[in-house]
Amino acid sequence: MKKKSITAGLLTFVIALAITTSVAVYYLTTTASSRRERAQFLADTVAGNIQAEIQSREYITRMLEIEVSSSRGVITSESFQVIAEEVFDDYLDIIDISLAPAGVTSYKYPLDNGIGERENLFQDSAQGVYADYSKMSGVPVIIAPTFLDDGSYGIVIRRPIYTGGVSEANFWGFASVTLSLSRFLDPVDLNRFTESRYEYKIIGYNAITGEDRIIIEHSEKELPSPVESMISTVGGGYWLLAIAPETNWMNNLEILAALFIAVLMSALAALAAAAFSSMRQYSKELEVYSYRDALTNLNNPRSYHEHMEELSRKKLPYGLIFMDLNDFKQVNDTYGHETGDGLLNVTAKRLQNSIREKDKAFRIGGDEFVVVIHGTHDKKFYEGVIARMRQNVAREVVLGDIKLNVSISAGFARCPEDGSEFADVVKKADENMYYNKRMMKAKRAADGGRGTTPGR
Repeated sequence: MKKKSITAGLLTFVIALAITTSVAVYYLTTTASSRRERAQFLADTVAGNIQAEIQSREYITRMLEIEVSSSRGVITSESFQVIAEEVFDDYLDIIDISLAPAGVTSYKYPLDNGIGERENLFQDSAQGVYADYSKMSGVPVIIAPTFLDDGSYGIVIRRPIYTGGVSEANFWGFASVTLSLSRFLDPVDLNRFTESRYEYKIIGYNAITGEDRIIIEHSEKELPSPVESMISTVGGGYWLLAIAPETNWMNNLEILAALFIAVLMSALAALAAAAFSSMRQYSKELEVYSYRDALTNLNNPRSYHEHMEELSRKKLPYGLIFMDLNDFKQVNDTYGHETGDGLLNVTAKRLQNSIREKDKAFRIGGDEFVVVIHGTHDKKFYEGVIARMRQNVAREVVLGDIKLNVSISAGFARCPEDGSEFADVVKKADENMYYNKRMMKAKRAADGGRGTTPGR
């Protein structure tokens, strides 16, 4: 019973562990996925805000382009200042706004007279390649991050201006706006990432050089499995906003807790299964014991009556052999009940070995036994069974220092030959047994009292 309970417990533990681990993995996966979805929503929101801010700053260069085109390329410092003043105060991140006819910075705001320092953009070591590309392609460019004069980081948005179609002959120059990177990012509130315990990076893809450049980052370490959101900039360029938790989408404590719960639930399920199996086996054993004689392990009177009721209800043919031990009281009186119990136990085993497997032996009280023979058989069959029982029982029984030689009295009756009712068959078998007992006593008396009696 204990072995079966342990086996049931181990099997349940393995199955439960597989199930609970799958559930734990599913929980961890779905939780991480849910957190990634929330992070993705946050990243998309911030990326959308950054994109809108870039588009609004690019529109300043578009206004300058419109002014130059409408004046057929003729622009004065006064008209430039009017436009620049209109937008400058609206954006706290603007460092300056400039026009560069033929690529030479000639107008810049804020300056007292709007006149620039006449910087040739094509000859600039850092920005020259962007000027060349923008002029040839006719598309605006964004340069970020770039160093400003005060040593801080900035952003430059530059738009080529043409007086006609995009060609070198129609090229007029550039309109540019320079921004402070830190002040530009203030409105989009990157702090919400750090407040939510995220790390972030904004990476700019440089279509001209083919290089990726870090625009801004929370830390230099690589982000673990980040979510990403694309930011369209100008001229078909884009930035990539990537965010990830400071540790991971599921921290180690959460993973260990989920696995611990899985193991704990599996262990509890295993204990419950082992207990259930043990109780079930115990219940079965109790049920078996309730139909077994405690001393001999033969079927007991309850089992006998239920079995006979079933045979009678189904109207099946059977036979009964009643028997008891001769002079059993003398054994108890001479050697004690412990020896008597030992003799009954040995007798029961010998009776069980004397009958077929499909027949049943019962102890119905004291030294009284009944054998139920199933099926229809003639008298010679029963006489053969009784003879075999006598022979087996008559073998010497050794119980410690005590040696016993005993005999049995037996009688049989058959259904339906000796009666169609159970009570009639019992009565007939009992009468035959007592007739046999009287005959044996008479024979012993005729032999001068010699017979199968207990002895050392």
